[in-house]
Amino acid sequence: MVSVRWTGAAGLELTHNDQTILIDPYHSRLGKLKVFFGRLTPDIDAIENYLGKLPGKLLAIIVGHTHFDHALDIPEFSKHFDGPLVGSLSLENLMARHGMPSRVTICEGSKRIDLPGNAALTMIPSMHGLVVFGRIPYQGDIDPSGQLPLKAREYRLGAVYMPKLEIGGVIFMQAGSANFIESELDGHHCDVLFMCVPAWKKNPAYSTHLLKILKPQITIPFHYDDFSAPIRPHMKFPTLPFVDLAGFLKRIRQSAPDTEIRIPKPFETMTF
Repeated sequence: MVSVRWTGAAGLELTHNDQTILIDPYHSRLGKLKVFFGRLTPDIDAIENYLGKLPGKLLAIIVGHTHFDHALDIPEFSKHFDGPLVGSLSLENLMARHGMPSRVTICEGSKRIDLPGNAALTMIPSMHGLVVFGRIPYQGDIDPSGQLPLKAREYRLGAVYMPKLEIGGVIFMQAGSANFIESELDGHHCDVLFMCVPAWKKNPAYSTHLLKILKPQITIPFHYDDFSAPIRPHMKFPTLPFVDLAGFLKRIRQSAPDTEIRIPKPFETMTF
């Protein structure tokens, strides 16, 4: 059995046999004024509080791309464990900037990576959703040199990946942004697909053809919370405006009538 929690934004926590793997953990949840006008520093207390309550030993962290809501907290997380940190060259640049060079297992497109805990990871090349005026924000790699802390716009996108994680006999895939590259998905499928909701309307194939390719048994919408606001277990969480979750769910039901749709709350435990 694999226990999974959505931890807000694109964050996932997967635990099997008391061992935990994280994808895109972001717990600082900085306010809009800080994001738009300031330099970004992680909320160390929030990160340490979360790590103190992990359901299993932290084995690995996976990062799909390096926008701040995916990568800001990673250097702080890395101080607390010595297992694999998997991501792009842009993530390696970020870690080097924080004085931790050569910390990242830089992924090569669609190459299988064996992780501790009998888990296997494939980082499938992907694309970011068309979020701002139909464009992809902050493209390019993070600069490995310069002043810290960084501004939000300095958390450049880097290479984008759709992690495919095989753990406990279950295949999970995380679409951390509402886009994909069809040619890279040839031969791939999954049992559970986490789908980023914002910007889904800007790419109709994302909510139709992606499901037909991957054929997930279970589809879970996520990353539609307002990650500039606090989020806690059992609280009514804030959502981003204009995501049209109802419309997204309707499209999924039309495109993949056989898939089971689960709509979890952040930090709610799901089992597979």
